[in-house]
Amino acid sequence: MRTRLARLLFVAVTGWALLPGCPDQVDRTGKPDGGNEEFAKIRITDEAKGLLFTYLLADGSFETVDSIDKVPKEARDQVIVVDTKLSPEKRRSSQVIYVADLSSPRDDGTYPYSLVSRYKFERDLLREPTKAGVLPEECKALAVSPPDRVVIYSTSWCGVCRAAEAFMKKEGIPFVDKDVEADPAAQKELACKALKAGKRLSGVPVLDIGGELQLGFDRDRLLAAARRLKPPSSPTPGQP
Repeated sequence: MRTRLARLLFVAVTGWALLPGCPDQVDRTGKPDGGNEEFAKIRITDEAKGLLFTYLLADGSFETVDSIDKVPKEARDQVIVVDTKLSPEKRRSSQVIYVADLSSPRDDGTYPYSLVSRYKFERDLLREPTKAGVLPEECKALAVSPPDRVVIYSTSWCGVCRAAEAFMKKEGIPFVDKDVEADPAAQKELACKALKAGKRLSGVPVLDIGGELQLGFDRDRLLAAARRLKPPSSPTPGQP
C-alpha cells in the first residue's frame, strides 16, 4: 500500500490535469502523433539551472531534487524533468510530461528526453484500481472530510476549477480551494482520499463533498451531494 501511495504522489508532484482524448504518444520532434502543435523544448545538462528532477525508487519512495548529481545512479534511466523557467501553460503540463534518461550525456553534453502523454503516464501508473478503505497509517489522519463544506482540489490554470468555484459561490455552497500543484500537503491529502475511496486520480477538479469524491464538475451531482452537508460554521462561501 505504501508503494501505491508513493506512485499516486509521484503523479501528483508532476501536475494533475488530465485531458480525455490526449494523444498517447508524443514524438521526439515535439509534435503529438505527428501533428502540427509544437511543444516547448528544454535543454538538460549538468550545469542547467531551474530544473527539477523527480524519480521513483524500487521501494516505492520518490524524491524531487534540483540537480542531476543528486539523482541516484540506479534511478536515472527514467526521470521526470520540470523546467521551472517555463509556466505550466508553456510546458503544456496538462498534456505532456518530459521524461529524461540521465544515465549518460550525449556528445554535446545534453541528456536525451522524450515527451510522454500525461494520459498514458497516469494510466500506466494507476492501471489497477485501489482497494477502497485500506489505508496506510500515514493516510488515516489525512483522509478525513469536513462535514460542512466542499473541498475542491484544483490548479491555478484549471478553467473548469474556476467554473466550479463560481457555481458554488452563486449557489451559496461553502467550500475551500486547495491547489494540488502548489501545495504538496494538498497533493498527499487527495492521494489519501483517493485510496480511501478506491478511485483513480484522473485530473482536476476533484471535489470532496462530505466524503464523496466527485471527479470533474457536474452541477446536478454537486448540488445533490451538497444538500447532505451539515450547516457550515461560517456562512461565507470560499473561506476555510
